[in-house]
Amino acid sequence: MLVKTTIERHKLLIVFSIIYLMFSALTYKDYGITSDEQLEYRAGTYYFRFVISSYGTKEELLRKISLKDDPTRFPYYGVYPAVVSLLNFKGYYEWSHLVNLIFGLLSFISAYLITYAITKSRLSILSPIMLFLNPYYFGHIPANPKDIPFSWLYLACVYFIAFYKNKKTIHYALLGVLIALVSATRLIGVILFMLTALKVFFDTDKNFKHAFVIIFITCASALSFLYLTWPYLWSDPVSKIGTLFATYSDFSYWDRLILYKGVLISKAQRPWDYLFHYILIKTPIIVLFGFLISTILTARKLFILHSTIWLNLGLYLLIQPVIYNEMRHFLYLIPLITVCSGVTFIWLLKSARPFISKSLKVLIILSFVKLGTDHIQLHPYQYVYFNELAGTMEQVARNYELDYWSASYKESAEYLRNIAKDSEYPITVYPCNLAFGVDYYSHKTFSLVNKSEEADYYICDYMNALTKNFSLKAEVVYEVKRKGAVLSYVAKTLK
Repeated sequence: MLVKTTIERHKLLIVFSIIYLMFSALTYKDYGITSDEQLEYRAGTYYFRFVISSYGTKEELLRKISLKDDPTRFPYYGVYPAVVSLLNFKGYYEWSHLVNLIFGLLSFISAYLITYAITKSRLSILSPIMLFLNPYYFGHIPANPKDIPFSWLYLACVYFIAFYKNKKTIHYALLGVLIALVSATRLIGVILFMLTALKVFFDTDKNFKHAFVIIFITCASALSFLYLTWPYLWSDPVSKIGTLFATYSDFSYWDRLILYKGVLISKAQRPWDYLFHYILIKTPIIVLFGFLISTILTARKLFILHSTIWLNLGLYLLIQPVIYNEMRHFLYLIPLITVCSGVTFIWLLKSARPFISKSLKVLIILSFVKLGTDHIQLHPYQYVYFNELAGTMEQVARNYELDYWSASYKESAEYLRNIAKDSEYPITVYPCNLAFGVDYYSHKTFSLVNKSEEADYYICDYMNALTKNFSLKAEVVYEVKRKGAVLSYVAKTLK
């Protein structure tokens, strides 16, 4: 009876989940390989081999692999990539994309659960629909094995901390494991410990002793799980935790130029409002509108959500951590902002005057149609989405880096594959970026070269051509375009 009641109460979520999984099954082969995937999955594979192997085998494995693949020396947490690599029994990148899409469903389920916990309304499905229709967020799910897992883990923790009722000791131990996974993926996840402490303190009627015990259990569980599952911490864990904070606040491993408002800048030259600017132009207008109303009218009722969002933004201003590729490192804020917007819309639809309620319904429907159209037009590179405040896509292409993942190189490589099949002689190709991805999509019909002047063709994009100061004489023969903006192109060298 309980199961039947639960299914009836949440049937819209079940329908949404089925449609989402069907959509994933139909489209997972469309999405291109992204720049970080090779490193992520390879590190995950070595992590898994290292953890399950015996001591002698461990030593032999470590002698054969590079620093970035060594789970004991490189400060990288490889649990999620290891899970994806383990489930990718076919060994194809496309299969990894399907696995990522399936796990990505947890973002939408968590958004729904938080919304339902607040509103107790079947309209709670509004939040996951808005999140799915956000091209920027959805576009990262198939081939971003770091920021998206962090996002749904973070959202699940917020639900568990603030909205899951009748928690027992075992639940706080499990919460510690979740927070450990979040914090190891991105260190800003440690904010969740602070959120847990505040919630426990107020929920226990300021009973300091009981609150201390609960917080101790959560922290002990988190630290124990981290130590057991992170080989990097196995030797001198205290000093290495300090190293982690220093490394990831500066992240010297990444030191490239950023195209921002039409100007190339270094990561050190980012203006203070860099993140706020991208939130403003990458979030759909309807979500921004709902969040604005929420901030004005319902911030007190949504105190936990707003506190989490503004605490993160405040720490960003204070610490100024490294951030590039637009705002993908803070992608986890998008679901929180969306839930605030969804909850506010639900309250307005249920309690506002008929004229306002009907007008809001029309606005939401029109916005969903527009976002759905954007999805179709940008597919399968939805993450290049910018809202109307940024201008047209052609204007955006001159001011910001669009395809920073180089996923569109897939389409360019497939074009060259057809050229190579019809060519009477072997052709050579120079990729400006994502060489391993271009090689993967070549199906060995053409070969890659390390120097552009040795190539018959090259694949490039505006940002890479700009930063590498290409002066090669060439004729553009193919362009990957979305909504009038060129994401990448193929050029034939003129020799």
